[in-house]
Amino acid sequence: MKRQEQTLECALRVEDQLIKTIRKFRMIEKGETVFVAVSGGRDSVTLLHLIHKLGLVWKLRLGILHVNHGLRGKASDADEAFVRGLAKRLAIPIFVDRVNVAEKAKSEGLSLEHAGREARYHFFEKMAEAKHAHKIVLGHTQDDQAETVLMRIIGGTGLQGLQAIRPKRRLNGAYLVRPLLEIPRADISAYAKEHALAYREDASNRSLKFLRNRIRLKLLPVLAKSFNPQIKRTLARLPHLLDVDLTFLEETSALFYRRLTVQKNENEIVFPKRSFLRLSPSVQYRLLGRAMRSLAEADLDFDHWNSFLELLQTERHFQFQLPRKLLASVSGASIRIRRRLPAALPFSYSVSPGDRLYLPEIDVTVSCDEAASRPNLVRKSDRSFELLDGGKLSFPLQIRNRKPGDRFQPLGQSKPLKLKGFLMNKRIPLEDRDRLPLVFSTGVLACVGGVAVSEAFKVSVPTQRFVRLSFKKGVMP
Repeated sequence: MKRQEQTLECALRVEDQLIKTIRKFRMIEKGETVFVAVSGGRDSVTLLHLIHKLGLVWKLRLGILHVNHGLRGKASDADEAFVRGLAKRLAIPIFVDRVNVAEKAKSEGLSLEHAGREARYHFFEKMAEAKHAHKIVLGHTQDDQAETVLMRIIGGTGLQGLQAIRPKRRLNGAYLVRPLLEIPRADISAYAKEHALAYREDASNRSLKFLRNRIRLKLLPVLAKSFNPQIKRTLARLPHLLDVDLTFLEETSALFYRRLTVQKNENEIVFPKRSFLRLSPSVQYRLLGRAMRSLAEADLDFDHWNSFLELLQTERHFQFQLPRKLLASVSGASIRIRRRLPAALPFSYSVSPGDRLYLPEIDVTVSCDEAASRPNLVRKSDRSFELLDGGKLSFPLQIRNRKPGDRFQPLGQSKPLKLKGFLMNKRIPLEDRDRLPLVFSTGVLACVGGVAVSEAFKVSVPTQRFVRLSFKKGVMP
């Protein structure tokens, strides 16, 4: 009888704490469209039961999201069938995504856990946008938080990593919320038992080949027995204790990120080197991390950061490999964080005045026009176009990427030099050199698109015919 009373007390405590957490973090408002992510396990089934009960009172429009990762064969399909059955019994719409997570992990060089998380969040984001959902509710518990904190400590992390699982975070137009995050797993188990909730067991949760399982099954019991009986609660509180200071740091770094970003597109983010070096290492770290997340949703770990900082302080020019196929390069006055693009295929095209040509190999549109009047001869900083002396050109011009033995006569030079040496002196990154559009007139290199015009074809005072070549990223109308 006493055990039954304790179970009932736990169950009541879960409902009370759920409401407190929802209100504390403003997770859900009455009348909203709310999707519940349900794997079929105990925590997510309990979450669904609780949110369904709350939805009847708060007039919530509910939906269920389920991702079949395809990792456990028939067991994964059985999980999906179970969740579909729950949705049918509760008369809640369900949306299912099937993903080959193992293939995704292999092709993108990710761990299975990371690949699965990316697949889930991509699906959540897509469904929230398609169905105009306000919130997506996840079933992480206090125990999950404690385990994640230990995983981050063991793997090596900074303050940001110790924030671990956030109670609420934006996912484009919606929010991910975790109302069970302050509830121990033992209480969730008691609630499920009290309400006779059926759920699916995942055998992989007992496998010691996964770090999280080793922490849960081996490390945490030792810490609780020998050091602190409340270790889970203590660890789970740590992210909240750090939150105030980290919020200030993030707001400060966001301000500098907006101020210092001088160039940003889907492949590259550029900071001015001098301004970047004036910042504290803490803000520098966060600017680099923000750039990585923006380009590839990649996290900056300590080893990469420490190596980057050492190079930044000792080398004037360098390239440095970052996670998720990103590259950091420092050249001249700029720090560039960019995607490592695949090598460009060889290409060769012809162009004459009045032509507009798209080069799919480098995703650039080239336009060739004759200027109607003498342009301003002041040296320009905008290298999206080049001006040439049309009287010295023979049409059609040839546009191709570089080949061994190419030579170029830079401005002020009396004779051509090896193009390779010129590009090295200009600090053009190695992987960008094959993507430069080279413009030739009767076999002579007239200009390196986006970089320089040849001395032999420059516009000067006697020039009567002016040709403008523009180089724009993407397909131009």
